[in-house]
Amino acid sequence: MNAIDYAPVLSHIGAYWERIIRHNPNDRETLIGLPHPYLVPSDGMMFQEFYYWDSFFMSLGVIDTPHEHLIVDTARNFAHLVERFGLIPNGSRYYFLSRSQPPFSMAQLRLAYERTNDTALLGEMLPAFVREHETVWLGERQPHYRQVYRGLSRYYDINFLDILASCECGWDHSTRCDERWLGHLPVDLNAILYEREVDFAWAHDLLGDGVSAARWRVRAEERRAVMQELMWDERRGFFFDYDYHNKRINPHPSLAGFFPLWSGLATDAQAARIVQEWLPAFEFAGGLASTLTFEAGKQWAFPNGWAPLQWITVTGLDRYGFHDDAHRLRTKWCDMVARVYAETGACWEKYNVVDPYQRGEGGLYGQVTGFGWTNAVFKDFVRNIPANPS
Repeated sequence: MNAIDYAPVLSHIGAYWERIIRHNPNDRETLIGLPHPYLVPSDGMMFQEFYYWDSFFMSLGVIDTPHEHLIVDTARNFAHLVERFGLIPNGSRYYFLSRSQPPFSMAQLRLAYERTNDTALLGEMLPAFVREHETVWLGERQPHYRQVYRGLSRYYDINFLDILASCECGWDHSTRCDERWLGHLPVDLNAILYEREVDFAWAHDLLGDGVSAARWRVRAEERRAVMQELMWDERRGFFFDYDYHNKRINPHPSLAGFFPLWSGLATDAQAARIVQEWLPAFEFAGGLASTLTFEAGKQWAFPNGWAPLQWITVTGLDRYGFHDDAHRLRTKWCDMVARVYAETGACWEKYNVVDPYQRGEGGLYGQVTGFGWTNAVFKDFVRNIPANPS
């Protein structure tokens, strides 16, 4: 039995979904029309558009609610954007078409299938996401110059600016990659691409296309092998971003190094080392800090924690059997969110996990209430906290 009452937060979250559902089927000024309803991060005027990776994480929160249809709606909106523009932009604004965001569209489709068991839905949308993968994320020239070194990809923006590539990564802005995003192969991105390739194989198997499934398994294994060679530091026991311009690992650790556990590309021995040697370094009173270094203006860095990174890390821990660690981290995060909610009457975009009663680094955007993926991860974590943990 948890000492902290989660019921007030869950009640707030349940009522909040209606406030952040939008349906804009037609283009309006800079806003791109989408055929199906969607979730925005917050109910303020700051957000009226559909965001790529936010949408996947928010979908986790509407499972088993009257709004569960938004999971399929989101997948359909993703496919629509690929068919119309050839990519899923950062957000559904014309000025976001120069870049994308962490590519969770195939994870979204798998989630939609798991909720519906609809093979026809899978077959209908799979080609769009294969096209996105091959054209956008494996692109080798403008406007999608992302696959740049030994089959691995980087974050990018058509304007060829590091600061805009960092916006595509979603960690805008952080202490990762020394502000040289175009010169790095990010470990999180390539772990996501590995997971997508594994999911393509899974989907093609379900659809009876064993030849395509085998081809995707080979491509996933090729990516895994190169990532193991370039991004795993055996001496330090962790995965790092790779500076391909200088042919070396970038030495700055971040929670991106846990993405190989979420995606399943780490070995058991690697996972054990990461949990033993690195999890304690990132873990604080309220959960996991994004990086271990602070720099003013960098909101995706120490001491801030963000809901999607908590979810990725905890999911990876469960995948490799570290269930007690996963339970502890779920509880820490939920306890902190509930305490801050009791103090402020709101859920927040990001938190200071080192001292939850102090504000973290606001970055360029300040402190924002709402908040879609915080609400969703809280709800998912509560659902998955065991009643009687071992």
